[in-house]
Amino acid sequence: MRKSTWITLKALFAAMMLAIALPAASAMADPLDDARAAGILGERPDGYVDVVSGNATPDIRKLMTDINNQRRAVYEQLASQKGVPIEQIGAIAAEKTIREKLQPGWYYMNASGQWQQK
Repeated sequence: MRKSTWITLKALFAAMMLAIALPAASAMADPLDDARAAGILGERPDGYVDVVSGNATPDIRKLMTDINNQRRAVYEQLASQKGVPIEQIGAIAAEKTIREKLQPGWYYMNASGQWQQK
């Protein structure tokens, strides 16, 4: 990937994270962080969240679905604007989220599909 494309994608990701955070900050940030801290939800390498263990309540599963739908909408918009695959946008988002937003002890899925703690 050309350096200019990478820089553009990083800038778009920053804008995307802001777009996700603003409308969802009061409604979604705390429940998502609570589910992460409890070890129930974790970040996947494709930019979506998933259940770490099979013990998720219907409310947690709804939260997961809502978060993933919001993320998918943003990823689709950015992918369409830049003419890149949606998977590329999701992977960049996942990398940044795992690196910068996850707290120690929170879960993420590695490239082998295994859950591990940060």
